[in-house]
Amino acid sequence: MEFQRSDAMLMEILQERKTITGFLDAVFGFLKRNTDFYHTKKDATDKVGFPKGMRDQILYGAMQRYDPDCLLQTMTAESSIDDSGINAPPAINEVTVETEEQEVDTRPTPKAKSRRGFEPADHKNGAVFEYHCWSQTLKDVELHIQLPENLQAAKQLNIEIKAQQIKVCSKMGPQQLILEGTLSQRIRHNDAVWSIEGGQLLICCDKAKERWWDRLFEDDDEIDIKKLDTERYIDELPEDSQQAIEKLRVQQIAADQQQKQALASIDPEQNKTMERLKKAWDAEGSPFKGQPFDPSMVRMS
Repeated sequence: MEFQRSDAMLMEILQERKTITGFLDAVFGFLKRNTDFYHTKKDATDKVGFPKGMRDQILYGAMQRYDPDCLLQTMTAESSIDDSGINAPPAINEVTVETEEQEVDTRPTPKAKSRRGFEPADHKNGAVFEYHCWSQTLKDVELHIQLPENLQAAKQLNIEIKAQQIKVCSKMGPQQLILEGTLSQRIRHNDAVWSIEGGQLLICCDKAKERWWDRLFEDDDEIDIKKLDTERYIDELPEDSQQAIEKLRVQQIAADQQQKQALASIDPEQNKTMERLKKAWDAEGSPFKGQPFDPSMVRMS
């Protein structure tokens, strides 16, 4: 059918913009940038744009055409607009009326409510629930909250972050509670930050003490902290630990260089012997298995 191709293109825009409001903003922004839809004719000699009031008439007629509850639903968008273009001039790049019909045609689709789900990284070392999830490192906690479609702007939300409590609800009455709970451990609430993206509220907090949590809220089920990914980057370790690791790294580099020099100084026969010794060094049953090869511990006759 004729509308299938246009539906596919418009559906892509609708899924990207997430809401009807965002979709309409994209459509009318396109009309503003690429057509004379917003240009009002100054006089009869003006060849682009619409006579005053014609633009509103086009929109009203198109909406009535697809409104099943409207008493004038049998009225078509063309009933008061001449498709020949004599009364309503065409757009620069597209036919204006056609674009408007496509715009309204996608309104009922349920896919307009699609939203971003939780990713595995969102609940790493934590847990995932129906409308929220949390992740943690040894130092901090991140909480992802799925927001209702009618409450996705910062000005609509009341976000309370205390040392051991988090509450998110609507700002205007009647109050709509989104999430509330008492934290299992304390956080540094004065340093907490939050942001909204993709229909989700992200709250980032530093833990009051460096330790692994077995739950986010007191009423949550425990997680097995023995199964957590406890790897840490070097720059997250204490300064004395970083210095010790750097010292070992320098020592290993020096030992590797000495080994290369020792191998280069021996004759080919000794080199073959050394290769066999290296294989024996790391063989099964060797007391040196898993350790760096050290030629100084081998006596060569």
